[in-house]
Amino acid sequence: MTGNMKSRLHSFNIFLLTLLAVVTGGCQAMHMGGLDMSQEYSTLRIYLESAKGGSSGGNMVLVTRAKIPMYVNPEPFLTEDDLAKATLVDNADGTYDIRVQFNDHGALVLDMNTSSSPGRSLIIFSQWPPRGWSEPKNQKEADAQKTAEADPAKPRAKGWLSAVLIRKGMTEGSFQFTPDASRQEAERIVRGLNNMVKTINKD
Repeated sequence: MTGNMKSRLHSFNIFLLTLLAVVTGGCQAMHMGGLDMSQEYSTLRIYLESAKGGSSGGNMVLVTRAKIPMYVNPEPFLTEDDLAKATLVDNADGTYDIRVQFNDHGALVLDMNTSSSPGRSLIIFSQWPPRGWSEPKNQKEADAQKTAEADPAKPRAKGWLSAVLIRKGMTEGSFQFTPDASRQEAERIVRGLNNMVKTINKD
């Protein structure tokens, strides 16, 4: 990784998105300080399934709304900072996928991690807060936000969307997955990811 890329990653992580809690009981804190939240933004976190479950330092998360327990490595190896483009793909059977295309750095990292990990899975997490979302200013607001997020009657703003089995190295710098999300949610996630790419590239 070049010095310029390291600097860009560092400044982006400080200015845009930092996850304070990485995969703790399937819950992650959402922090978007510095973003103009009048726009739609989404995050992307791609984790590698932990090779030996919890014994290797992995954390258990509940993937999709079916709450399938899986162990993941503590840190994501790809994020929206590695993304070049997101696309909603309509399949012939009426289903839809999200296709993620990575930049040069992301493509290299994807190839390296998948080529060395056949038989394991990529676990995808995303956040897509509503326009006007703001970080809680105190514990009372944080508790209220957490309660609202847990309410099944309210629109979701984050989720463990999918697990993709690695059959061989992903050498083309992209892959697609079927998200555990409504079409409206999937469209919103894709729009937010592309807005994030524009913001990152402008920084």
